[in-house]
Amino acid sequence: MNLQQLKVFVCTVQSGKLSIVAKQLNIKQPTVTFHLKALQEHVGVALFEDHSGKQWILTDAGKDFYHYAQQIVSLVHESEQVMEQYRLNKRGKLQLGASETTASYILPPYLAQFQKEHNQVYISLIVNKAPIILEKVKNFELDFGVIAYGDLYDPDLMIVPIMEDELVLIMSNDHPLCKKENVAPYELTRYPFILHEKKAVSHQLAEQWMYQNKVDLNIIMEIGSIQTIKEAVELNIGIAILPKLSVEKEMREGRLFVKPLPNYVNERHIYLIYRKNQHFTPMMKVFIEYLKTSFKAM
Repeated sequence: MNLQQLKVFVCTVQSGKLSIVAKQLNIKQPTVTFHLKALQEHVGVALFEDHSGKQWILTDAGKDFYHYAQQIVSLVHESEQVMEQYRLNKRGKLQLGASETTASYILPPYLAQFQKEHNQVYISLIVNKAPIILEKVKNFELDFGVIAYGDLYDPDLMIVPIMEDELVLIMSNDHPLCKKENVAPYELTRYPFILHEKKAVSHQLAEQWMYQNKVDLNIIMEIGSIQTIKEAVELNIGIAILPKLSVEKEMREGRLFVKPLPNYVNERHIYLIYRKNQHFTPMMKVFIEYLKTSFKAM
């Protein structure tokens, strides 16, 4: 039993005429008869009643067999359509990981536009700390990562810088430093500070900055959520060091005051990462080129 025999059988049941079956399947009518006979010999029972009068009537066994044959032919047809969609880059699944800043403040409009252009693509987005996303990409748990990080090198990964995101000071609008044009690093030690949690890249870069500038900030809180940090700063609990991209909305709305971090040499970048020698489906290739092109146009 093969797929062609099943197609011939299903078409015969549905049309009732071998000439129509031959036309639908683009084969000769004797070939249709040959496939029907071969199928019946294979299953070992009669699928049609005596058709000497050219009436192709199913036996009880034929009715039961048609139930399964029709599903098989239908599923094969559906699978062929899906594979065709893959070939035409219209369908697929993308497993993407992102750090908090990129997931919350960078990716949403790009993912929305990509989904609009490729509405049959399923996108799975996992949000976690950048080092965890790095490991998940390396361990084949994710196809891509878009993360904020300092200088980054890994021999197992392709690392594509797509944009920069500097660290800045944020404070409430009535903070004394708002009116001061230039602030020296040592002056910041007078004020309470809120930092992102220790595993966050922004925390690690803030510690590097403190070491380079020989200052020891008065850190009164470490918080895992950027949004919570911003709300705490807005309540004047302390100053924070955060990625500039994460506070642009509050800057525009006038809810927070933002100043450059003094003597800061930017080492924070947004990277697209994926494994070297990775097998890409057509849709994965489309997605990666979309991201590269979109960020290059900024």
